Amino acid sequence: MLIATGCAFLLSVLITPIVIALCKKYNWYDEVDPRKVHKGAIPRLGGLGVFLAFIVAAAIYILLFSQEDYIFALPIFSGGLIIFVAGVLDDFLNLRAKLKFVIQIIAALTVSLSPLYFHTILGFTIPSVLGRIITFLWIIGLVNAYNLIDGLDWLCGGLSFLTMLTMGFILSSYGKDAGNLYFILAAAIAGFLVFNKPPAKIFLGDGGSQTLGYFVAVSPLFNTFGAFEDTKIIVLVLLSSIPVTDVIAAVWRRKRDHRAIFSADRAHIHHKLVNIGFSKVTTVGFLLMLQFLICLSSLGVIFMRNKKSAVVLLFVALSFVYLFFITIHYINRAVNIKMRGHLDAAPQEEH
Repeated sequence: MLIATGCAFLLSVLITPIVIALCKKYNWYDEVDPRKVHKGAIPRLGGLGVFLAFIVAAAIYILLFSQEDYIFALPIFSGGLIIFVAGVLDDFLNLRAKLKFVIQIIAALTVSLSPLYFHTILGFTIPSVLGRIITFLWIIGLVNAYNLIDGLDWLCGGLSFLTMLTMGFILSSYGKDAGNLYFILAAAIAGFLVFNKPPAKIFLGDGGSQTLGYFVAVSPLFNTFGAFEDTKIIVLVLLSSIPVTDVIAAVWRRKRDHRAIFSADRAHIHHKLVNIGFSKVTTVGFLLMLQFLICLSSLGVIFMRNKKSAVVLLFVALSFVYLFFITIHYINRAVNIKMRGHLDAAPQEEH
């Protein structure tokens, strides 16, 4: 595992500058529009370096070192490939929102129609149809949540790195080596973060952010969570609570304003923090520190012996995240009432 993670980091560090050079040569830059915070020509194919590094390092690990038979996980890898290829195409072609959603549906169905889906929720065995529906919605939700949170340098990559690292510890603790794949992915993300630190030389792009969200979503399907199998979906909700809460707020906001849910704006949690007056670097640091505490809480939930106490900790941590979002919402609204603020909402219709 150490060899594979080192390989993933090194490959990511080596491939990403090549991607940057190609982007500059052929003018493959992220679009600048009213909802974007950044200015200037920045390449947006960082996900290409991350997942090429991950695929090579994971293949080395599985073929040479792993004792696990990963045939069972073919639906997961197939769905991930669909999301990744479609995301990279979107980075080049700027696909319509509805077409991207159709592709996400195909990827989510690839997993949810296989034997890999949620069988129990909160201790209750659920009908297979309901379990497949929940799995389908869960994958679609996280793919879009991580895509939407990718608005500042180091933000989506940093959140994903901490989450993948935590999932590696959680999955490894239950005896399966699927957790090592998450350590390898975390290493590949770390290589990308070297070039994504503010001011970023490259962005993840849709090929990166959507695929990272996908692999967070499917992580509980690789293995059981032992005594916490019944509550594992809540553990994952906690781990992904920043992007998930942000996307729920975005959908509510757009429905309230009678806009399409595929439209865009500058009213996400990172936009609000910048609007309040925090710098971009401080905003990212603040959210990453919150994610670090969330990860520690998740590990605490998994490794606590008293299950009831662990569940209480889980809900306290979730409540803290929700309280944080509500507090920032009202502070941001007060700023906008008192003065226009540093950023307007800049709503845009779907394209």
